[in-house]
Amino acid sequence: MLPRRRTDRLEDGLAWALTAVGLLVLFLSVLAGAQAGAEAAERGRAAENERARVEAVVLHDAPGHDQESDADAMRWASIRYTDKSGGVHEADLPVTDQPLAGSTVPVWVDRGGRLASAPPGVLDSVVVGAMVGLGTAGTGALLLVTTWIGLRHQLDVRNGAAWAREWEKVEPGWSGRAP
Repeated sequence: MLPRRRTDRLEDGLAWALTAVGLLVLFLSVLAGAQAGAEAAERGRAAENERARVEAVVLHDAPGHDQESDADAMRWASIRYTDKSGGVHEADLPVTDQPLAGSTVPVWVDRGGRLASAPPGVLDSVVVGAMVGLGTAGTGALLLVTTWIGLRHQLDVRNGAAWAREWEKVEPGWSGRAP
């Protein structure tokens, strides 16, 4: 077995250290994702407490789409709904399908009786947690790979300089130019 250079031992140590840091980044990514998901779920529960789901009655048939427009285009339907305090409201609601007059559609209203978006659901919390976890892991991996490439470059420069010094000593005897 050939003797190992100091830079080889240093490279091995750095590889182990970066592997350990990589495992730590992976663990912290899981924790960050779980925490972000839990916080998103809590915000969803809080939003659900601030909003109420009510049934709205469609007042007029929603206009159909013509052949030239996009079939998935947003259309508007006039609706009437009663909020939790008994107030009756009319509004225009964006719809993707064609509800008929007299049919009911679920809507969310805030405490003031104004239309509001639906509160985030469980799937939204899972997606937030997954994105934070994957983003954290990806950023950590990118930093670790960049660090490894930089360290390898520095070690290669040191090895190249050492090889040049050794070659200056060995080359004269090897080429036959030695005195």
